[in-house]
Amino acid sequence: DRDLEFGNGAINSHLNVKDNVFELDSASTIHFNRLNFHPYLKLELQPCIKVTASINKETFPADELFSSLPNGLFVNLDSLQTTGDLDYHFFLQVDEDNIDSLKFESALNKHPNFKIVKFGRTDFREIGKPFMYDARDHGTLVRSFKIGPEWQNFRPLDSISIHLQNAVMISEDGFFYTHKGFYEGAIQYSLIQNIKQKRFARGGSTISMQLVKNLFLNNNKNLMRKVEEILIVWLIENERLVSKRRMYEIYLNIIEWGPNHKVYGAEEAAQFYFNKHANQITADEAIFLAAIVPSPKKFMYRFDETHKLRPSMDFYYKLIGGKMVRRGFITGEAYEALSREKVEVTGAAVSWLPKLKVKPEVADSLLEAEGESLLDLE
Repeated sequence: DRDLEFGNGAINSHLNVKDNVFELDSASTIHFNRLNFHPYLKLELQPCIKVTASINKETFPADELFSSLPNGLFVNLDSLQTTGDLDYHFFLQVDEDNIDSLKFESALNKHPNFKIVKFGRTDFREIGKPFMYDARDHGTLVRSFKIGPEWQNFRPLDSISIHLQNAVMISEDGFFYTHKGFYEGAIQYSLIQNIKQKRFARGGSTISMQLVKNLFLNNNKNLMRKVEEILIVWLIENERLVSKRRMYEIYLNIIEWGPNHKVYGAEEAAQFYFNKHANQITADEAIFLAAIVPSPKKFMYRFDETHKLRPSMDFYYKLIGGKMVRRGFITGEAYEALSREKVEVTGAAVSWLPKLKVKPEVADSLLEAEGESLLDLE
């Protein structure tokens, strides 16, 4: 929907072919505008398909990368200027007969002299201050509200139940406060699952990546959008453009947490489900709210016709509760007291709960996750 300027590109390849083995030697060079690198690729076809790929680009000027990005392709990064140096290392190995042995490594490292000289079309530091958030569904604007005190339902992080903070973090990205935007293990696990299922089943997104997608990008699942997402996350996290606490505060205030685009953020969720404020959410209620983050529009299928959470939720309570104990977020006694049966919906969400009995297997099929979670990786 817009003009793209790709600039100049060329490939000088050294290809070796022998006995069902194709190898792109690292003496090959890819030139793209100011950026040059030497890829290595090996494809073995017998006795099974094996792929090995790597790129090792030692110290190079950062602006070679950012000034080489095609104009119009990564809109938020257009005209971004940097100085200093970077290095990049990538490795991927896949064996068709043993997908679980897949290895993945990717690291873009900044040197001490790296800095942003000029932001492009988007100054990512602006989200550190109050800003207007546009909630969209498949590109259509559904709601706009201020992420700041001007919005009556905005809640600073300290005004959100610590149980809710901990449950959502453990469920969505348990390493949020310790990683720099990416969790390599999550990407590796996602690749394994996608190859096994032969479809894009998982994306390995951290909270940082989910936040960048919601604030700056669209929901289209394509390679170029993912690359832009990765670059923006890398800049925000590595340059500390926004603190982790502020990022998590924004996240908990913009999550869609219910049906019909009516419920956004922790305060509206607390009101919608429990007729209370976000700072009053209990550990039992927090685990329920964390469970529905990937598929909030289908929350009702977690309940039976008596408006109680289904027994299938017991596993989730044990899993999240167990992680909360190990992290020291709750005591062992509090863990033993956790129960889905304590969750009683008293807010407007009552009108959405099942009126007729729904078979458990039908409810489970309706609960296919709409989002992504890193829960099973911690």
